[in-house]
Amino acid sequence: MSPSASDPDPPDRSGLPETPPSSTDPSSEEASPTTDAPPAHGSPSTLLGAVEEPQRLHPLTLLLRVGASLPALLLLLLPTLQNPSSENLFSVALTVFYGVVALPAIVLQYLRFSYRITPKQIVIQKGVIKRQNRSIPIERVQNVQIERNLVARILGVAKVTIETAGSSATEGSLEYVGLEAAQDIRQVVRSFQHQATDASGAPQSRADEEGSKEILFSMNLVHVLQSGAFRFSLLYIVLVFSGLELLDPEVIIQRVLRSQGRIDQITETMAAHPVLTAIGTVGVAGFFGWISGIVIHLARYYNFSLWLDGNKLRKRHGLFTVTEGTIPLEKVQALVLRTNPLMRLFGWYELKVQTVGMDVNEQGHRVIAPFAQYEDLLALGQRVRSFDLPDTFGRVSPITIRRRFFRYTAVLSAGLLPAVYFWPADWWQLGGAALPWWGFVLVPFILGWAILQYRNHEYAARNDGLYVRRGVTTHRLWVIPVEKFHAFHATATIFQRRLGLKTLHVDTAGAATFAYPEVIDLPAKEADAQLDRLYQRFQTLYQTRIEEATGAPDTRLDADQRLQLPVRDDK
Repeated sequence: MSPSASDPDPPDRSGLPETPPSSTDPSSEEASPTTDAPPAHGSPSTLLGAVEEPQRLHPLTLLLRVGASLPALLLLLLPTLQNPSSENLFSVALTVFYGVVALPAIVLQYLRFSYRITPKQIVIQKGVIKRQNRSIPIERVQNVQIERNLVARILGVAKVTIETAGSSATEGSLEYVGLEAAQDIRQVVRSFQHQATDASGAPQSRADEEGSKEILFSMNLVHVLQSGAFRFSLLYIVLVFSGLELLDPEVIIQRVLRSQGRIDQITETMAAHPVLTAIGTVGVAGFFGWISGIVIHLARYYNFSLWLDGNKLRKRHGLFTVTEGTIPLEKVQALVLRTNPLMRLFGWYELKVQTVGMDVNEQGHRVIAPFAQYEDLLALGQRVRSFDLPDTFGRVSPITIRRRFFRYTAVLSAGLLPAVYFWPADWWQLGGAALPWWGFVLVPFILGWAILQYRNHEYAARNDGLYVRRGVTTHRLWVIPVEKFHAFHATATIFQRRLGLKTLHVDTAGAATFAYPEVIDLPAKEADAQLDRLYQRFQTLYQTRIEEATGAPDTRLDADQRLQLPVRDDK
């Protein structure tokens, strides 16, 4: 049984809500009458301090949106550009449609978009045919993120995205405003939030904020390049195939035919040395993958900086697109330390936090330290969420080796045996056997892989939370505080039941669909015992918080003590 986290009754093993439910919906869309045109952006008389005045996006938004649509226009014109003499009426018609419909639509969308900020809410009005009026309560705003790609940085503008608690998508987006206006928007929202919680009501200036920030983690250029050297990416393959899509196949064929002599020579050399060819191919692919990893990491985490701003984490990073965002500490559900075999060999890890009600582009995880030594990340993690890492971890049942080995071998056989059956007799034979038979040489490696998975899967259940280690190529350590538990359950497949095994699940808000912190293949009795212990620890914490908040113990009745309504018998 997997109880829901929203169920208020603790006997169902559900978690205590992070924040009380609000009667105001964080966002709403409704038909709205046409409003007067807002004043031009940046007018001195309409500074964000005068929050009642609607604001318009930066005029350069028009240029950026037109520029973003040009690649689609070039694709439409590509057949005509490659063969100007042909009568490609379809491309011409689409181009005319772009000029008559798309460009005016961009202008109308800009003119019909406005926003304003009040002490209670952020109001965004947009829409040409259908007007939408979106209201975002100030107290629900968790993150005001500023993004600036290379073009936006050149033009001095920025994109502002607004994220709220309880929402996995962006609630509002202002694309684009001036950089000064973007910083003012974020500062005004924070000032209103501080006034709502601070008895003094004194707003915090941007200078005070910058002067009081505490740097928790930063990376210089050498550190970023070093982190990229431990990464691997196949992005270059995507770029190569994308480039081939834009080239004329006839031109490629002609160039290949012109170089037929050299191609034949290369082919003969590769056929004469197949082992060296395979090693060389893997080496070249690995080299470009390594270079791609460095480039991607440099573009993403250049000038990375993380600092503490009151009860929130703030970070800024990026080479071409500079991103600055906020992570409320109260929304951090778990800590995740991630590494790969090469990084682990040298003691390097990456630290993420699992969040709720935030952007899920990273599967519910936000990176707060891309690359650091294990001990340094543990110290950083304890600044975010207090925990005491266990000295020893328990292992799952060794029967998991057998179960994984048979499962992976069955999958391999399901793919190879049909290939053996349908393999033509005149096709490639190796050592007198059809080529698919040689796939079974992987069986010993499957056994080794199952053993590695067993050795890398550990857990520890303590009074302060659950700790889970799992993974070979991508090894993760989850730190899940007991106060963030939402649901507990143990499951067993038909094969696990026959072997006396179970999988222990502890769910938290915002958990990713995969890379889940579960303990797989525990002995059934141990799984049930750990499930009861974890629930009792959460129940104790729950009752303690009730007593601290109300001054009295929780008086809700157990399920067997509640009054039952009579059931009507219509027979």
